[in-house]
Amino acid sequence: MKKVSFRLIVIGIAIAVTTTAGLGSCKGKSDKSTTTTVDTPATPAPAPVEISADETLRTAVKDATKDYPTVTATVANGEVTLTGTLERSKLQNLMKTLQSLNPKKVNNQLTLN
Repeated sequence: MKKVSFRLIVIGIAIAVTTTAGLGSCKGKSDKSTTTTVDTPATPAPAPVEISADETLRTAVKDATKDYPTVTATVANGEVTLTGTLERSKLQNLMKTLQSLNPKKVNNQLTLN
């Protein structure tokens, strides 16, 4: 029994020494750390949105709202203000058209039917 216990202790020590010695490397790889730096080209900034001048915007808004006789649109300082009434189903198309004109803001004060 003493021989078995002694053998287990020797085997345990051998395993401990082997695993401790092997912590620095894995399957023969060296312990040296390497860092690779890759230069990536800078992504160009998106072009700024150009805000339309009031007179140009006013003309475009008048053209955009001509199919909506119950809607009144005014332009001041690059902002479009909508008043009047409109069917809910037509609002999305009107807003999409007006946003494509690049105003600073669209103030929607419409009453929806």
